[in-house]
Amino acid sequence: MKSFAILAALASFTIGPAAGLAIKAKSCPAIPQVAPTGQLPPGTLSPTFLLPISQKQPHKAFPGGQSAIVTPNDKCTLTRFDIPASAQNKTCSLSLFLGGCSQEEYEKGPGNIIFQGNIGVRYPVPGQTTYANQPPLSPPFTDAPVIKLGNAYRLGGGPCDYTPGQAFTSVGGSICSNDTTLSFTQANGNKALGKCPVGFHIIIS
Repeated sequence: MKSFAILAALASFTIGPAAGLAIKAKSCPAIPQVAPTGQLPPGTLSPTFLLPISQKQPHKAFPGGQSAIVTPNDKCTLTRFDIPASAQNKTCSLSLFLGGCSQEEYEKGPGNIIFQGNIGVRYPVPGQTTYANQPPLSPPFTDAPVIKLGNAYRLGGGPCDYTPGQAFTSVGGSICSNDTTLSFTQANGNKALGKCPVGFHIIIS
């Protein structure tokens, strides 16, 4: 599988209603299965890049970065992760952390975010990929949770993708919405400084 639907085919691993936990005062939202302290375990992967695309500007190519933006019926964000060969025979869990404690996090709307996995035919290229020529995606996750700031979510997981003989295997996907604005900037968190992780991360266990 070449998608950040390591997921879609592994629905039994996806979260139930209790997996997104409300943030407590001065603490980070935890994911009991993979991030029980609310911080990222060693070896966690961050996106290689996040890339916005626009339905209303279907031929405009944006640069890649570490910030995501979703707006109703317009902007989506494409993701890409490079999973190292060392993750062979391990479990990869796609997680989304939105502790709500960062000025870079913003949400307006009911939180209906549409998640789709990249099927692995090709991947987005910053400065080249547009809404009109985005990589092909799998159908939307039918069990996607409602996304709210102050929560952390395990969106799915399963065996880490591995391509024999390659240094890494790419996976990725897309987030869009018909009714919600969501933006955030990736962060790894720092317990000593009281900072929470933000954004998409793949936790390897």
